[in-house]
Amino acid sequence: MAEEQLDSALGKLQDIEKEIQQADSKVENFKTDLFRPIYERRRTYLMQVPKFWYVVFAQHEDFQEYIRLEDMPFLEKIDDLYVEFWTKPNKKVTIENVEIEVPSKGFDLTISFKGSNDLPDQSITKTFEWVLKEQGERNLESEPVKIKWPASMNGINPSLIRDKAKEENRAITSAEKKAYRLGMRSFFAFFSWTGKKPGKEFRNGEELAALIAEDIFPAALDYYVLAMPGLGDNEEEEDVESEEELDLSDLEEPDRKKQKV
Repeated sequence: MAEEQLDSALGKLQDIEKEIQQADSKVENFKTDLFRPIYERRRTYLMQVPKFWYVVFAQHEDFQEYIRLEDMPFLEKIDDLYVEFWTKPNKKVTIENVEIEVPSKGFDLTISFKGSNDLPDQSITKTFEWVLKEQGERNLESEPVKIKWPASMNGINPSLIRDKAKEENRAITSAEKKAYRLGMRSFFAFFSWTGKKPGKEFRNGEELAALIAEDIFPAALDYYVLAMPGLGDNEEEEDVESEEELDLSDLEEPDRKKQKV
């Protein structure tokens, strides 16, 4: 009897877990739908601000820890960055030998570069998904997407190094390994990150993706204002000037009194 009660309770708990997941999905969908038109309007205006995203990245100290300093000049060419969160229909997963249905969650990151002689025009969209593991934790994973590297960085481009060794039917040399590792630390290597090959791809890809999607993108304007002292202070300056004029006016009477003494 006790065993039947336990099975019944576990079954009910499984049903409740489904309800929790469904409610959570509805909340996230509502939030996404609410913010989407706002972010789309913001996107239009941000594209009119020269080097907006470069200023934001330069202001954000945490972001710079994930890339090479040599990447920064090329980030000046970013004229659009957009993140869109999504939730897809439920799929079955097994957690601790219990099969449940949970929605797929993730986001699409789109970055566009306005080209130069060294870096071509391009727009890249990379999809990330929070994958629920057997332990009950969600890990961020992605699929590699192609991106054109700056020509001046061909010497450390991991794909080119690997392809060259393969074409010549030889192993990668020690010098190429060093260059390969340098390339794997570049922001451009981030687009090949999957989250499935730790130690063999761009390091800390999950942390960087989450940082961009959950911090840098929504708070971009805040970081920009912090990096541009005095931005938006015109009204305050006018108020100060007005106050100073009033103060001078108030001092006229005491001055006349001093002259009479």
